[in-house]
Amino acid sequence: MAPRSIKRAWILTFELSPLVKVGGLGEAVFRYAKYLSKKGVEVTVLMPSHGRHLDLGIRTKYNLRPLDFAVCGSRKGLDGNSYNYCLGAEEALMEGFRVVMFKGLDYSTGVIFDSWNPYAYVEEKAALMARAVKAFSWIEVQPDIIHVNDWHTVLAGISLRDELEKRGYAVPVLYTIHLSGSPSFPWHYASPEWSGLDDEPHLVWRVYRHEPVSNRAVWDSVGGNVEAFGVIEADAVQTVSYSYLNEELKKRYGDWIGGKSCVAYNSTEWSVKEVERWIESNYGNVDHQVLFELIDKYVRPGSWLDKMDESLAVFIVAGRLTSQKGIDIAIRALDYAPSASLVVLGVPVGDYGYEQYIKRLAEERRGRVLISSNRVPDYAYKAIIRLAAATLVPSRWEPFGLVAVESLAVGTPVIASAVGGLKEIVVDLRSGRGDGLLTRPEDPYELGLAMESLSHIMWDHDLDRVPIEQLRSMAKRNPTLENDIREFAISDVDKRFRPESTAEQLLQCYEKARQMAYYRAISS
Repeated sequence: MAPRSIKRAWILTFELSPLVKVGGLGEAVFRYAKYLSKKGVEVTVLMPSHGRHLDLGIRTKYNLRPLDFAVCGSRKGLDGNSYNYCLGAEEALMEGFRVVMFKGLDYSTGVIFDSWNPYAYVEEKAALMARAVKAFSWIEVQPDIIHVNDWHTVLAGISLRDELEKRGYAVPVLYTIHLSGSPSFPWHYASPEWSGLDDEPHLVWRVYRHEPVSNRAVWDSVGGNVEAFGVIEADAVQTVSYSYLNEELKKRYGDWIGGKSCVAYNSTEWSVKEVERWIESNYGNVDHQVLFELIDKYVRPGSWLDKMDESLAVFIVAGRLTSQKGIDIAIRALDYAPSASLVVLGVPVGDYGYEQYIKRLAEERRGRVLISSNRVPDYAYKAIIRLAAATLVPSRWEPFGLVAVESLAVGTPVIASAVGGLKEIVVDLRSGRGDGLLTRPEDPYELGLAMESLSHIMWDHDLDRVPIEQLRSMAKRNPTLENDIREFAISDVDKRFRPESTAEQLLQCYEKARQMAYYRAISS
């Protein structure tokens, strides 16, 4: 049997905001669950606890309660030894959907599964989650769709699909790739001895037909790459932008993937009215001076460099301190933007070498760069973005770029590299109407000219100093250009990047996967 409609969804993930958040994955999954629930879908999010159930504050806030569930056993390693495990689960309700968090019930399992860092012991968390989800399906009514997010939950999703198929249910699998890339392992890692995947023949949708194959045959055909295994095994593959699908996934796996793919944009709930209301109630006015007060209070303490020239326009970069995000490009771009300064709101991820590199670049431009890894409260963070001249997203590659959408939602223009999903988010001002500028990747000179231009359009209104001639002419012809940019940005986000739109796109992806599972069922 296959589902005739999608009424019950199990979403598998390693992150769920606000419980567990490292990057955009946690926010995306939270909105999936919340707004699918509002559409009438019964949603259960399945994830490792990452030790959150041990935090009394989290237990109280989300009313975590243990479930009557345990799965214990042993796994056989490549060394021939047996390794015991024992897993339990906690349950919570959030925003209309259910969360089930798997946890360790013994010391050896807890050391791995309850590690606070979501991606510590990631390979073993992924393997143990596969065993937990399969066992959990025995105490629950089966879902109508299995929705896995990034490679960490692929084994769990495929293991669950196989388990349900043994019972006569052809449940569709949707695989969402937020950020492509995964490690590769020998078959033993996925096998019944370790992660628990069976090796029985089953049908896999190859776009032109369903092909009978075993898990091991697929695994070996892709060299044990977990993401590639998931792409082949899933009934449908979803990603977060058409650019990422066409330029990254098709390049990696071939054009055939297009026939089983779909796109659902990430989205934001940020509201410019709420942000401005908070600024006005706490500071009286929405102006540049408030921005410097916020920086002094929330950003400067503990920052790497504590001096900044307040006569310069402020630009913001926010994100992980990794080469992918191109923070070094933004700092070097200051050499071509004499009217600009840069505030980096960074999230350390352990890339010490890169952190030292950007610190050295900032030292060379002392007084114009502030780099902080402080945890800025949400309300202050949103206000800082709203009051900046622009947000920079100089990424070297970017599947989507949620920070760009969030910035536009509060009316702040974005200067972004013309890569991946950013090309679909930012509408370049030079097209006639827009909300930002797109620049060549890896080009600090072009980025600097864009920053210098918006310094004078969005900050000090000294239009004669706008270096990009087309923008200078545009600004002189239109005295309301700053407001027009803000209004266009907010309106475009409302049209394309709100959670209701994402939920509709996701339901279309669910239906695509459901149809393939239906054909799989009648072909068996």
